[in-house]
Amino acid sequence: MAESNEDHLSSRHRYNVLFLCPDNATCSIMAEALLRRWGGEEFAAFSGGVKPSLAVHPQAVAVLESQRVWQPDLAAKDCARFLAPDAPRMDFVISLGEKPPAGMPGSWPGGVKPIHWRITEPLAGSRPNHLEQAFRRAFLELENRIKLFVLVYQRDAVKRKAA
Repeated sequence: MAESNEDHLSSRHRYNVLFLCPDNATCSIMAEALLRRWGGEEFAAFSGGVKPSLAVHPQAVAVLESQRVWQPDLAAKDCARFLAPDAPRMDFVISLGEKPPAGMPGSWPGGVKPIHWRITEPLAGSRPNHLEQAFRRAFLELENRIKLFVLVYQRDAVKRKAA
């Protein structure tokens, strides 16, 4: 008999979370780094892009370094790698930006339905002299969302363990 998503979540203590944006060079990379910081052992963070960039945006690196969450293994990746049979099974797929990225897969292994967090895209309409400020704003929006996300699901995990 197939394992339900609820059985799957309750049978282990760790949530796998995939963050998506068009190029995996800005918001999704920052979200991955932030979930690594705030998620503790209950969360594993991943990121990908529909059309991945060749590198993480330099301003994203600068913000992550200034906040002491940059890690050298953060790199732009294609989200298609998470559709492969040997990929980690995701519990959450979260797209980021003003709207979900065009061309994003609509279904994921395990029946996970993507959700969307509306985050200010730092490159959209930002003038070069305001780029640093735009990246910091996106970082703070992501950090607030991720802290709340972690709080909700850590409480849920505690309830499941107590039951």
